[in-house]
Amino acid sequence: MACKMYDSGTVMRLRTLRSWQERLRGLLGTDDNADGVVLCGCSSIHTWGMRYPLDVAFVTRDGEVLKSCRRVPPKRFVRALGARYVFERPASSLPWPSAGSWVSIAEVDSAPCGQLAS
Repeated sequence: MACKMYDSGTVMRLRTLRSWQERLRGLLGTDDNADGVVLCGCSSIHTWGMRYPLDVAFVTRDGEVLKSCRRVPPKRFVRALGARYVFERPASSLPWPSAGSWVSIAEVDSAPCGQLAS
């Protein structure tokens, strides 16, 4: 899936995780060069077992970013009530959606997890 940030025009490429097992695993077992992911149907994440910090954004069904956390360290639990998607990536200085901003799907792979604002 590719997601576009309205405020900066930045396009992020994220691997879509749909099943409960995929979402539970998330970025566990990867290194800090891993591709970002979007967890479908999620409003919370944990970082137990992670070896590096994460950038995390919680997004509504319509594409509003409810909460954005940079450099979430291992052994944490973070949530945002009302979120439908969670974007995760290894912590980076690259652009990231901020709370109150909007995102849209620029492309969706063959089995989308839902519709964000366009």
